[in-house]
Amino acid sequence: MGTGMGTMTTMELFLRLVRNALWQTEEELPEELSANMSANILRGGKEQGVLGLVIDALGRNKVRMPEEQHLKMMVLLMKVKQSNEEVNEGLLRLKTLFDERGIDYMVVKGQAVGTYYPDPTLRHAGDIDYYCDAKNFPKAQDAIREAWGIDENVDEVERHVHFDYKNVTYEGHFSLVMFYNKRKDRYWQRMIDNLNDNDNHNLNDNDNHNLNDNHNDNLNKRVRVNGDVEIKTLPPTIHTTFIFIHIFVHLMEQGVGFRQFCDLAVMLHACRDEIDHDRMQEILKTLGMERAYRAIGCILTDYLGLPMQDIGCELTDSDRKYTKRIIDILRYRGNMGQYNLKNGNKGWRRKIELAGITLSHFAKLWALAPDYSCRWVVYRFKKNILQACGFCRIK
Repeated sequence: MGTGMGTMTTMELFLRLVRNALWQTEEELPEELSANMSANILRGGKEQGVLGLVIDALGRNKVRMPEEQHLKMMVLLMKVKQSNEEVNEGLLRLKTLFDERGIDYMVVKGQAVGTYYPDPTLRHAGDIDYYCDAKNFPKAQDAIREAWGIDENVDEVERHVHFDYKNVTYEGHFSLVMFYNKRKDRYWQRMIDNLNDNDNHNLNDNDNHNLNDNHNDNLNKRVRVNGDVEIKTLPPTIHTTFIFIHIFVHLMEQGVGFRQFCDLAVMLHACRDEIDHDRMQEILKTLGMERAYRAIGCILTDYLGLPMQDIGCELTDSDRKYTKRIIDILRYRGNMGQYNLKNGNKGWRRKIELAGITLSHFAKLWALAPDYSCRWVVYRFKKNILQACGFCRIK
C-alpha cells in the first residue's frame, strides 16, 4: 500500500475496499484515514449495504484511523455478524418446520447467495425469501399459522406473503417475478415449474421444448448455509438470471445499492463453471432484458472488478451509456432504495413520492427493457397514485 497516493475521493476508496473484500485482490489503499474520511466510508458502507465488506478490507489491510472510529467500526462489524447469525437461525427454523411437514420449497437470494462470499458472515443479511409452488404454498401457510401463530394475508397482487418471526423477516412467494405480460409470465413460470431435484429429473420434452435434460439449469442446487444447514435453491443459471431481474426491478422502482450488485457479481464468479451463459442469454432475450443485463454488467466489471469473462457476453461503449445513470441511482438511493426519502413510511404523500421516483427512474432506464418498463410503469402508477387517491384497486 504506501503513502503518497494523492487525493482519493470517498467513492474511489469505497470501491477499492469493496473489490478487495470481494476478490481478495491487492488494491492500493492509504495507510491511514482521517476522522472525516473514515466516518464517510463507514456511512457509505452502511447506506450501500456492504458495511461488513468495507470493515473487513480496512481491518485486513491494517488501515489506521482515529481510535473512536476504530471502536465504532468493531461494534458495527459485530452487529453485521450477529445479524447473520439471527437470520441463519431463522432459516434453520423454516427448514425444520417445512421438512417435518414434507413441504417442498426453495430458498432464493439472500443467505443462499451469501454462501458464495469469501466470508458469508460479512454479507449484509436481509430477509429470508422462499418459494413454494401452487401445491405447496397453502401447506406452507398452514404450517406457519399452526406452528408460529402467524396468519398474514397473502398479497395476491405481488404474489407473496410478508411476515416477521423472532426478529427475522420472511417473504414467501408463489411467483418469483412478474413481467406484466402473460406470455412472458408463462414462459418464466414454466421454467420454475419444471425444476427437479438431482435425483429425479425426468422432463417431458413434448411439453417443454426449451427445457430438456441436457440443461443443468433444470436441476435444483443445494448449498450449505452456516456450514451445516443444507438448503435447496435455484440452479445457477436460473438463479443468476433471477437475481439480475430482481436488481433491475428494484433499480427501476425505489433503487438499489451496491449490496445487490455484489450479490450478482459474486454468484457470477463463483458459479462461472456451472452457469450456461448461452442459455442465460436465450432467457434474457425471450424476456426482452438482454440490454439491461449488459448495462448492469458494465457496473460489475468496471466498478466491482468482476472478470470480464464471467459476464458471459460482450460489453460495448453503447452498454456503458447507462453507467452514470445507474451509479447515480445507487449512490443516492442506497440499499433497496431506503435513503433520501422525505415522506415517512406510509400515507398518500409517500405513495406520490414513490411514484415520482418511479417516473424518474423510468425516464432514465426504460430503453434497457422497453416492454417490461412500459408495462411496469403503468402498473406502478396505478398502484402508487390512484390507490393513494382511493380511485382504484389493482387487480
